[in-house]
Amino acid sequence: MAKSGPKKETPRKDNKKKLTKSLSSVLSVPATSVTEDESSKRGSALAFCILTKEDSEELLGMTADEMESKLQATLQLQPMTDLKDASILDYYVGAMYWAKQQDFTPQKLSGFFTVVHNLLNKIKDERLPFVDCVKEFCKLLVGIGAELGVDVESGGIEFFSVEEAKSISDYINNTILQHYKLYEFMFHFSQEEEIVSSDLSVEVPLPATTPFPPPLDEGISEEVFKDFLTIPTPSISTEATGDLKAEDEPSKPLTPVEVELPPEAADIFNKLTPEDVRSIVDEVSSQMLKSFQIGVENKIRQQENNVLAKINKIHNVLPETPREEAAGVN
Repeated sequence: MAKSGPKKETPRKDNKKKLTKSLSSVLSVPATSVTEDESSKRGSALAFCILTKEDSEELLGMTADEMESKLQATLQLQPMTDLKDASILDYYVGAMYWAKQQDFTPQKLSGFFTVVHNLLNKIKDERLPFVDCVKEFCKLLVGIGAELGVDVESGGIEFFSVEEAKSISDYINNTILQHYKLYEFMFHFSQEEEIVSSDLSVEVPLPATTPFPPPLDEGISEEVFKDFLTIPTPSISTEATGDLKAEDEPSKPLTPVEVELPPEAADIFNKLTPEDVRSIVDEVSSQMLKSFQIGVENKIRQQENNVLAKINKIHNVLPETPREEAAGVN
């Protein structure tokens, strides 16, 4: 059986342990006593620096959405147009809602907001390294749970208890410090802009020649329009091929064609009676005008339907006059 050696801890756990030890050492700094007025002033130096007492009281009674609107107006952030402002506002709203869940007083809420605001500004404006950022946070925790002395510099948030300071350190460690590289990249590196576009074709009606478009009740079906109202145009390919053939063929002189008729056909017109001529003309004319007659009938029928539709629309039944009512009674 192979002996199992001691487990190696990851650097992340080592850093977390070191941070916890440093915070615990900061929270247990001994100090000599000073006057109560001086200690109260030094202990509440970071309270109501950014958020006033009225703002803190209002935030404690708001929901997350209301907090977002309040902080956006107070800090003058533009989350709709600036990604950095949107990220900062999102962190502030989460921090304030967490502070509300911890039942912080207005003074503690304002002091906690000052802490997170200062840490983000250290990353944004001064580009403070990670180790220095942790040191700045540790300085803010000096004096919590102990009496302040002359030789001890106050962190300004001594109104928190030791347990509340541990909760705040855990929250800061899990948010700002854990995602330090992410905030640093967001504040100091520009992102590539990606523009996504799409082409959309929209069909629009043709412009009307009159001031107003024709009414829909006068519209006809496409089949009737193509059959009787449009004039067929010869295709370009047919005309082109015909012209090419005509150009390629050499011109020939026109010669009259002599047709010999049989002797029986010489007197054919003399044998026709007026009744025969009339029947032939009627038959040919009926065949030629049959299609034209159908088209005219369809157009007349269509116009009749349109007129009847208009009449039905504007037709109003007039009320009976008193004379007609009296006549009806009699």
